[in-house]
Amino acid sequence: MPAPKEFPSWFLWLLDRGPLALIAIFVTPVLILLLLGLLLDARFANLDHQQEFRLPRSYNPPDADHYPVTDDFDGMDSQWVYVPSYSHVYYEGGSPFLLETTLSIRNIDPNRPIAIETVDYFDTNGKHIKAFLKKTIELKPLQTVEFLVERRHSSGGSGANFLVEWVGSASVDPPLIEAIMVGTAGANAISLSRSGVSISTPTSSPNNSDGS
Repeated sequence: MPAPKEFPSWFLWLLDRGPLALIAIFVTPVLILLLLGLLLDARFANLDHQQEFRLPRSYNPPDADHYPVTDDFDGMDSQWVYVPSYSHVYYEGGSPFLLETTLSIRNIDPNRPIAIETVDYFDTNGKHIKAFLKKTIELKPLQTVEFLVERRHSSGGSGANFLVEWVGSASVDPPLIEAIMVGTAGANAISLSRSGVSISTPTSSPNNSDGS
């Protein structure tokens, strides 16, 4: 008679523990592979998020050459907008709290460009301080341009303001023009914004108030 066949000890060990052991042997590697796949997906997703996130660049004054006038605005009436601003506000019995101001001009029309011809800054007494534009610029649909008055430039005072002149077709949506002021001092912080209002066309160049 042939000798009885002997089985490996590991096989006998599995038989002794029943079918659950067999299932565990085959399922465990699959679970490990699934977990590794999930971990890799999470790491790749995190890398994608890091690539998408970029810190905003520090402010640089707009270069008029980056906003070339390509449309014909001849014959279109210009509109003037007054924008209130504050280089400081008062607190604690009249102490000045210095603020930094960003003038934001947004072309909110999704189809038509506008031209910005004048961006002038005035102090509390109406004296012209600065002309931000040396030549006309064009804002494409939904494009924005910004101008900064730093906190250290406090000559504007609590009644500072901008005058903005823009040109567009009769059917264009008027731009959204705002001044956003922010400031910090120790543990104190403040932020506020003011929207521009349309005004009548000045009878003379506003920046002549300082003789320039």
